[in-house]
Amino acid sequence: MITESHQNAYARRRTGQRAPAPGRVRDAFRIRPLPLQWFRGIGSAISAGIPVLIGALTGHMDYGLCASIGGFTFLYVSNETYRQRAIKLLLVALGMAVSFGLGSLTGTIPWLMVLLFGLIGAIAVFCFGAFQVAGPSAMFFILTFAVGTSLPYDLSFVPLRTGFVFLGGVLAWIVGMAGWLMSPHRPETKAVAGAYASLAQFMDSMGTEHQYDAQHKAVVALQNAGKTVSGGELRWRHTYEPTRRLMQLSQKANEIYLTLVEIALGHKGTGEAGRSEALRSIAAGIQSQNQMKSLNAGKSSWNREESLSGRLSHQIEEAFSMLTGSEEAAAKATLAEPGNRLRLILAGAFNRHSTLLSTACRYGIMIAASAAVAYGLGIHRSYWVPLSCAAVMLGTTAIGTMHRALQRTAGTIIGLLAGGALLSLKPEGIYVALAMAVLQFIVELIYLRNYALAVIFITPSTLLIAESSQPETAMSYFMSARIVDILVGSAIGLLGILLLWRRASSSRLPYAMASVIRKEGALLRQILAGGQPAEEWVRPADLETELLRVRLLYDAARDESVRRREKVSQWWPAVAEMQHFGYVLIAAAEKGLEHREPPETLRILEQAFDDMANAIQRSESPAPYRVPELPSFSALRYELIELHAALQMGESTVTLKIETES
Repeated sequence: MITESHQNAYARRRTGQRAPAPGRVRDAFRIRPLPLQWFRGIGSAISAGIPVLIGALTGHMDYGLCASIGGFTFLYVSNETYRQRAIKLLLVALGMAVSFGLGSLTGTIPWLMVLLFGLIGAIAVFCFGAFQVAGPSAMFFILTFAVGTSLPYDLSFVPLRTGFVFLGGVLAWIVGMAGWLMSPHRPETKAVAGAYASLAQFMDSMGTEHQYDAQHKAVVALQNAGKTVSGGELRWRHTYEPTRRLMQLSQKANEIYLTLVEIALGHKGTGEAGRSEALRSIAAGIQSQNQMKSLNAGKSSWNREESLSGRLSHQIEEAFSMLTGSEEAAAKATLAEPGNRLRLILAGAFNRHSTLLSTACRYGIMIAASAAVAYGLGIHRSYWVPLSCAAVMLGTTAIGTMHRALQRTAGTIIGLLAGGALLSLKPEGIYVALAMAVLQFIVELIYLRNYALAVIFITPSTLLIAESSQPETAMSYFMSARIVDILVGSAIGLLGILLLWRRASSSRLPYAMASVIRKEGALLRQILAGGQPAEEWVRPADLETELLRVRLLYDAARDESVRRREKVSQWWPAVAEMQHFGYVLIAAAEKGLEHREPPETLRILEQAFDDMANAIQRSESPAPYRVPELPSFSALRYELIELHAALQMGESTVTLKIETES
């Protein structure tokens, strides 16, 4: 029998979970306390400055500027493996060259330029989103195309200029891959270390208001680690010892996570704070073997009882053995074969609950519209308008776009002063190269901290590329028309966010949540039926993907509109509890925990999950129902009660509308 104290305890756990902080307008100028990006700063400075320097020294500044555009390829470097980075940067360099070539060929045909502005933007946004590629997305493809349209039309020079753009991309490829010579496994190492650090944070958060958020972050970190060390890699990497060890550590991190979920399911802590410190020591040790002494000293006092706590201790010791090079641990570990990632990528991109297709279409339509307005009105240097629109629309939501518009406008106005002072010096030759290198270094150093600060230095940098060939008009245009361009482009971008698919995320959220509930019900039936085949067989990995998609939809929906934010925030208890319940089921399924319940119990649960899913789609509270006893998995019964309570829409009280058995 469920007592009132049980109900109140579970309701307090639900209502006590803090929701993620929503975005605010003033956050546009908040400086994030992130580390300075030294590698990105130095790499971008080399990629942008060296081509211009070579062009200046050889007397072909125009070719050097073309090559520096290809140097923007370096900006797409992220934390992927070097093999993935090599392929990605090569494709980006080719894409930049093609965009530039198309711009050079169509510079005299306005209607075709407008069409290509939209197509390039839409295709780039879709591809970067589908393959989950970090970086500036379509921005620099639009910039490259725009610069191509601005050059004097001469068909005989198009192949040569395009070739120099590609050569600049090749230089950026070399710079981006330079780290492989010193630390060939740094990206994988960083990802796996981050997974262990996230597990420590999850463990520390158990029983606090941050537990569900820390759990979500741990899942994201684990997925990132698994994707980095094994996703899409060749099978021969399984026999390559450094990578094999990281893959083993990644899988062991997933096992530790499943144990932590079981501990959280029992509503009790680990009993020893030393375990979270041990996980942090493993994270530090993955990146530096010098950290192993502290871990070895701490683990001797752990209990090895046959319990969840004892299993956790044993798993941490196994991770330690893998890390320190134990051949016995390496021999025992097995590696899962990589799945068909292309199938998963395409399935995710075209999933009916995904907003990627609508986001890409909106981006392309509004870039084309801004280009049509600029060329239709005959604005001088018309390409700056779609460039500004492309920059602000990377915010994707109303709040995000507002942030980008404010940041770009404020940054550009201040950048005007810096750019005006720079262009008044009429730099030539190596001074242009030096100025571009310094500006790009500063931009990438501080870009992640605040976009507005970065725009202050982006403005003169982009103007140097586009205007150096015509110094006699640069100052007058720079000071008189640049603000108009940014205001027009930003206004069109904001208009697109408000008019096209403005509620794409919030309208999909209930249906995505209902889909998750149905998958959770199907997976629960599999577990309680002893693992017997069912009509709808659900893989734990599929449910995990759906859970992450729902969280992304919720975060996007919350920032779609300031006025609707409070209404969307009412979904948070349901989203949080749904994720927690899903991860509990995944843990049970992955550990092979099979239970046997009678058919009548399974029928009641099937009907209950169907009713909950239908209620969510209608944005209503599910009706009360009798929660059956689950002798084979009693703890899960209380989690099911909590899930049902969290789905009571608009309720902030501790009342649980559930009829229980005595």
